[in-house]
Amino acid sequence: MLSAIRIGTQVPATGNLVGVRKRILLVAAATIGLSLVIAAATLFWHAYEERHAIAHRGLSAAAAAANAVEREAEAMGYLLKGLSGSPLLRSANLEDFHRQLEATPRPDGSWFILWDLDRQLLNTKFPFGSALPRIDDIPGVRERLEVIRATGLSLSGRINGRPAVNPGVAISLRLDGPDGQMSRILTLLVPTQHFDRAVAEAADASGWGTMLFDRDLKWIAARGPGNDAPPQADLIRMVPGSGFNGHFNALDGRGPVLGAFQRSPRTGYTALSVTPAAVANAPLLTAVYQFSLASLILIMIGAGSVLVLLRNIGPVEALRHSAASTRSELLATNARLNAILASVSDCYFTLDRSYRITGTNQATLRWCGRSQDEIVGRSYPDLVGPHTDCLRAVEQAIKYRRVFQGEIPSSLRPHRYIDFRAYPSPEGASVFFSDVTERHAAHLAMSRERELLQASLDALPMHVAILDGHGRIIAVNRAWRRFVEEIGHPDPGHGIGTSYHDIGTTGDHNFTEMGAVIDGRRPGFQALYQWPANEPGRWFSVRASRFEAGDEAHVIVSHEDVTEVMAARATVNELSDRLLTLQEEEHQRIAAELHDSTTQYLVAVGLNLMKVERLLPQHDGQRLLGEIDLLLEEALKELRLFTYLLHPASLDENGFCETVRAFADGFSERTDLQVSCRIDEGADHLRTDLQRALLRIVQEALSNVHRHAAASRVIVDLRQTSDATILCIADDGRGMKARPARLNGSKGSLGVGIPGMRIRLHQFDGSLRIRSGPHGTMIRAFVPRSGTAYPAAAATNGGISVDLGPGQSRRLGDSPVHSQGLP
Repeated sequence: MLSAIRIGTQVPATGNLVGVRKRILLVAAATIGLSLVIAAATLFWHAYEERHAIAHRGLSAAAAAANAVEREAEAMGYLLKGLSGSPLLRSANLEDFHRQLEATPRPDGSWFILWDLDRQLLNTKFPFGSALPRIDDIPGVRERLEVIRATGLSLSGRINGRPAVNPGVAISLRLDGPDGQMSRILTLLVPTQHFDRAVAEAADASGWGTMLFDRDLKWIAARGPGNDAPPQADLIRMVPGSGFNGHFNALDGRGPVLGAFQRSPRTGYTALSVTPAAVANAPLLTAVYQFSLASLILIMIGAGSVLVLLRNIGPVEALRHSAASTRSELLATNARLNAILASVSDCYFTLDRSYRITGTNQATLRWCGRSQDEIVGRSYPDLVGPHTDCLRAVEQAIKYRRVFQGEIPSSLRPHRYIDFRAYPSPEGASVFFSDVTERHAAHLAMSRERELLQASLDALPMHVAILDGHGRIIAVNRAWRRFVEEIGHPDPGHGIGTSYHDIGTTGDHNFTEMGAVIDGRRPGFQALYQWPANEPGRWFSVRASRFEAGDEAHVIVSHEDVTEVMAARATVNELSDRLLTLQEEEHQRIAAELHDSTTQYLVAVGLNLMKVERLLPQHDGQRLLGEIDLLLEEALKELRLFTYLLHPASLDENGFCETVRAFADGFSERTDLQVSCRIDEGADHLRTDLQRALLRIVQEALSNVHRHAAASRVIVDLRQTSDATILCIADDGRGMKARPARLNGSKGSLGVGIPGMRIRLHQFDGSLRIRSGPHGTMIRAFVPRSGTAYPAAAATNGGISVDLGPGQSRRLGDSPVHSQGLP
C-alpha cells in the first residue's frame, strides 16, 4: 500500500518533471531562436546599411571627379574666351598673338592651336612661321568642326598622339567673323596627366580607385591603388550606356569589384570608382562572423542555463529570475552591438520615390533632434515644410534625376546653413549634408568687404586699376571703365584679366618704369602723358605704387586729369618768357640811350671845362676844376661799365666761352677786380637760350659783386657733368646781409637780380643756391642735362620736364612718352 502510494505519488512527480523539462527546453529554444533572429536582423541590417554607405562613398567619389572635370573644362573655356577678345587676334597680328599665347599661363604640357576652316594658322608647339598641317591631313578634325559649329565650346574625347606625344584632350572655342559665321577655331590641347591631378584632388579621400572616361568610354585618367593602368574591357562594358549614375558588380583582372559611375551632363565624361568586392562585402562578412560568435555565445549560455535548470529544478520564482537575468544579458549585448554598428560620422538619409524617409544615421537624428522612430517612415515634405530649398533640392534629384549640390538654409535649424548634396538612386535619392554656417558667414563677410572696396574705388574721380604681381588687371573703378569706353577700347571687360601693358600701351610708346614696379625693382613710378598723342588733347598724370597684401604683391595705378594744371603752367611760362624778353629789350634800349646820348653830354661837359680852365684864377679855381674833372672821369667810367653790363658782346658772333671770357676781362679792366674764369669748352654746344640765361646770371652776379661786396677777387667756374651743367660764382667780399623788415611788417627781399636768376633757371628745371658769410659769397646754379624751358606754346612740342624717380627726369617733347591708348 505504501509502496503503491509512493509510486503513485512519484508518477505524477515524474510526469510533472518531464512536462517542466519540456517547457524549459521549449522556452529555452524559443528564447535562443528569437535572440538569434533579432541578432541576425540587427547585424545584417546594419551590415547592409554600412555596405550601402560604402557604395554611396564610391558614388560620391565618382561625382566629385566628374564635377572636378567640369570645373577644369569651364576654367579652360574661360581662358579661351578671354584670349578670343585679344586686340592682336582681332587685328590679325598673328605673330604677336603667337607670343601672347606662349606667355599665357596654362596647364603643364598643354599648347594652343589657331585654325581656320582649312588649316592650322598657329601652333605654340612650333615656332611662328613653321609649316603646319591642313585639317584634312589630320583624321577626325573635319568631323569635330560641325560639333564646334553647333555648340560654340566643345570638349573632345581622348586624342591619341603620335608615338612621341602623350594622349590628350582638346577644348575648342568657335570664333565668328564679321558676318556672324564661324571663321576660326581656338583650341587648347591638354595632356591627360592634367586630369590625373584633377581626379586625384577630388577623389583621393574616398579610398576608392577612380577612373575617368570620355563620351566613347575611352580611358582618360585614373587615380587610386591598382588604377595606374588602363581598365579591363569587361569592366568598361559594365558601364551603362544611359543614365547619369548608378552601381554595378563586375569582374576585372584582379577579381570581382563593385563599381559606381557618375556621368557629367555638361561634358559627357564618365567618372568610374571601383573597389574590390571584398571591401564592399566586408560588413556582411563581419556580420556573419559576429552572428556566428553571438549564436555560439547564446547557445552556450542557453545550453548552460538549461542544464543548470534541468539539474536544479526549483521553485517557479527561481526559474523566472534566471530567465530575467538571461534576458538582461541579451539586451545588454544587443545594445553594445547597436552602439558599435550605428556610429557613422556623416549626416545622411535615404528617400524612396514617394519622398518617404527610408533610412538615416545617428548624426542626422542628432541634427533633427528626434528619435529614429520619429524620422524613419515619415514624409520628408512634412518634416522640412513646403516651398523650402531643402525640398526643392530633393525634388531635383527624385523627380528630374539630376544631382544637386550647393549651400542652402536649413529648414529645421533657423539661421544655419548646410552643404546639401542630393544624388538620384534607383530607390529614390541619397542625401548628404553638413553644417557650413561659419564658412557661409565668412563668405558673406568677404563679399561685403569686396563690395565696400569696389564702392570706395568707384567714389574716386581719378582712373584707378589694381594689378596682381604679374601685371594683370584684377579690379578697376567706375572712372576707369568710363574712360576706357570713351577712348573706344574694344575690350568689353574694361581690361580685367588682361595684362596692363596689353590694354595700357599702343604703338611704340610705353612706360618701361612700370615694368620695374611690377617686378618689384622699384616701389613707385610717376609720369605725364597726353591723349590723344601728338595732338592738342588732355594731359594725365599716371602714378603706380607697389604694396603687399598678405603674401601677394599688388600694384595700384591711377590716372588723374591735369589738363588745367598744365594749361596754367604753360600760361605762367609764357608770361615769364615774355617778361624776360621785355627786360632784354629794355636793357638794350637803355644801353643804347646812355651810350649815344648821356655819354656824349658828359664828354661835351669835359671839353667845356677845359675852356673854362683858362679863364679861372690859377690856385683855387684850378683845384676846383681838377676835382670836377676827376668826378667826371669816374662818372664816365661807371657809365661805360653800366652800358657794358646792359648790352654785352653778341653770343651769336663770338660763342659762349669767348663771350664770358671777354666780358670778364672787360669787367676786370673797368672795376679793378681780379676775375678768374674756368669755362668748360663744351658749353659752346649748349642750347642758345640756355647760354643766354647763363650769361645773364654771370652778368648779374658780377654786377652785384661790384656794387655790394667790396671784393678784390671773383672766380667764375662753369663745368659739365654726365647729368647736369653747374655754374659757380664766388667772391672774397664781405658777404650778404638781410635787409631790415619794412615798416608795414612785410618780409625783406633779395632785390630784383636774384629773383630774376631763379626765374631764368626755373625755365630749365634748374635751381639756384646762395651761400654767404663774412669771408665771401658763392652762387651755384644747377641745370639738369635734360632741362629745357617751359615754352608758352606747349603744343609746339617744346617739351615739359617731369620727375620719374630719384635722380631721373624726362622731356616729354624730346623723348615722347605719349600713348594713343591708356598707359
